[in-house]
Amino acid sequence: MNKKSMIAFDCGNSSFRVILGIYDNEKLFTQVIDQIPNQMIEVNGYFYWDILYIYKGLVNGLKKAVALTDTIDSIGICTWGVDFAFFTKEGTMLNNPCSYRNPYGEEVLNKIPKDKQKFMFQETGILCDKINSVFLLKALNERQPGIAGAADKILLIPDILNYLFTGNMMNEPSELSTTQLMDARTKSISKTICDMFSINPELFCPIGHHSTVIGNLLPNIREEIGIDYDIPVICVPSHDTAAAVMAVPAEKDESFAFISAGTWALIGTELDEPVITDDALVSGLTNEVGAFDTITLLKNNAGMFILQRLKTEYEEELKHEVEWKEIDPIAEMYNGPVPVFPVNDNRYFNPVSMSGAIWAYLSETSQVHGKKNWATVFRSAEESLACSYAAAVAGIEETCKKQFNTVYIVGGGSKNRFINQLTANYSGKKVLTGGKESTSLGNLLTQLKYFYPMMTRNDLRAVVSRSIETTGYEVQQYDIQSMKNYQKLLVKGVSQK
Repeated sequence: MNKKSMIAFDCGNSSFRVILGIYDNEKLFTQVIDQIPNQMIEVNGYFYWDILYIYKGLVNGLKKAVALTDTIDSIGICTWGVDFAFFTKEGTMLNNPCSYRNPYGEEVLNKIPKDKQKFMFQETGILCDKINSVFLLKALNERQPGIAGAADKILLIPDILNYLFTGNMMNEPSELSTTQLMDARTKSISKTICDMFSINPELFCPIGHHSTVIGNLLPNIREEIGIDYDIPVICVPSHDTAAAVMAVPAEKDESFAFISAGTWALIGTELDEPVITDDALVSGLTNEVGAFDTITLLKNNAGMFILQRLKTEYEEELKHEVEWKEIDPIAEMYNGPVPVFPVNDNRYFNPVSMSGAIWAYLSETSQVHGKKNWATVFRSAEESLACSYAAAVAGIEETCKKQFNTVYIVGGGSKNRFINQLTANYSGKKVLTGGKESTSLGNLLTQLKYFYPMMTRNDLRAVVSRSIETTGYEVQQYDIQSMKNYQKLLVKGVSQK
């Protein structure tokens, strides 16, 4: 087999990156070629993503990658979920994609009775959540009827980028499942849910299949980056969670729990079929489509967004930048009973001040007194996130009637050693981290299967195991009491995301 040079575009809420992956028939090596800041833009009461800025940044990064290797064999694109844009029948984009952080989807969800929310879960396998595309789509149909009414197709963020690079429209299945308009059992659009929200199912494109070609790079892009050969753009699990789970370095046929720790923490397990039961609904679990038609039964949990916001606010107060490695020592300065807060409560979804929202809750619950201090805030955030991770794993075990010996933490958040150790202590399980580039690795592995179709999921995960270094965290002290204290907060009726 010949060496393969592949490109993974990895787009997140805070930055997007161009990563070169080289497979030498044994291991997969990655190199970050470019990383560009990304952020929402607020205009007239709406939060948008500048998708053309992202596209242009990826093209520029691809040009840099071309200069570093003889030939680029393929490209794959991963992003966050749920957000979308409308397109005319001529293929013109009608709007910049609205962000899931807009409140308008929640306004729609709040009008839906609980029995209908349960019905939606039973129809799709997807838990009702204010960020799901179906609710913002309904809101935009009402709030922006001129734009929505002119739409011929809907493309989600990675679908948009695939279209801009190839000229071909397709809806990728893992991303499409985050809309709550896809039936996780049949992997097709649910006409029942479309009818419920007056959404035309013809707005959606053909659904793609992983490790197949979407199309070749457009000629104008080839000219811009200075190449004279075709590069296929491959259909990969383009929802970043699905890609990250593909790259979990699990042993052959191992049943595992994972935490894909990024802006969100997606906590779950990989299954062959969805679990659409009352237990799953009560536990707040959802069935998203994963790589190669698997199901990721997971909980959408608050993640590093909380710490990212705290770090930004801390830097603003100090008036200079702080490195991530400086945060844990600040948290460890706290000495005393650890105050915790329910990280999935609505008040931490997108507050004006994250530290202010946390301190207000800790004060209201008499866990702290007096003026805010950063050691307490950071420690409370890290402890609370770890408690929520452990609680979610326990809920998945109970729902699936399985016991996991190891929890794999992948993604950028896996670099937080303090939270990793706390998660081991709270869950009573070994935590194994590795593959901080897990989304890109899953993207690249799926491209690899295009070239070598006989490779199985086990074969691909074996490539990951050979390619990355892992770090293990053993249980130092099983902290069941702190878990109980955290869970008491959750049964007091706090509102959940």
